[in-house]
Amino acid sequence: MKTLVLGVGSSVLSDDGVGLAVARALESRAGGRGDVEFATNEEGGFTLLEDALGFDRLVVIDAVLGAEPGRLTRLALQDLAPTVHCGAPHGLDLATVLEFGRRQGLAVPREVVVYAIEVRDVNAFGERLSPEVEARLGEIVATIEREVLGA
Repeated sequence: MKTLVLGVGSSVLSDDGVGLAVARALESRAGGRGDVEFATNEEGGFTLLEDALGFDRLVVIDAVLGAEPGRLTRLALQDLAPTVHCGAPHGLDLATVLEFGRRQGLAVPREVVVYAIEVRDVNAFGERLSPEVEARLGEIVATIEREVLGA
C-alpha cells in the first residue's frame, strides 16, 4: 500500500504549523521506506488533491482549535468538520476536493486518515510552536509513527 503523509498548515502562524512539524519529524524517522512518502502543504484547496493523487492511503496531519493544546484525535474523512486549512477561504475543503477527484475518475486514495492536533491559536504570527504544543510534539509523533510506520 502506497501512503502519503501530508502535513498541512502554515510555517508562519505558530501552532498552525504543527502538522508541518510532525510530518517532517516522521519523515526523519522513516529511514527511506519506499511505501511511505512525506509532503507538506501550506496552500490547501485543490493542491491537496494534487498531493494525494496516485496514493492508496492519505494521512493528513493538521491543527484544529481546541481546549487542550497538543491533544491528538484520529478522524476518518467523513468525521471532518470544517478545519482551518482544509477549508481555506479561497479553496475547498479536503473532503470536497477528494470527492471531486473521485467523480473525475482520478486516482484518489481509498483510505484517508486525519490526525487533528488541538491548538488554542492559529492566527498568531511566529515560526515556533507554543510551549504547550511543543511539549507534546514527541508524544504526537510517536503515536502517529506507530500507526503509519508500524514502529
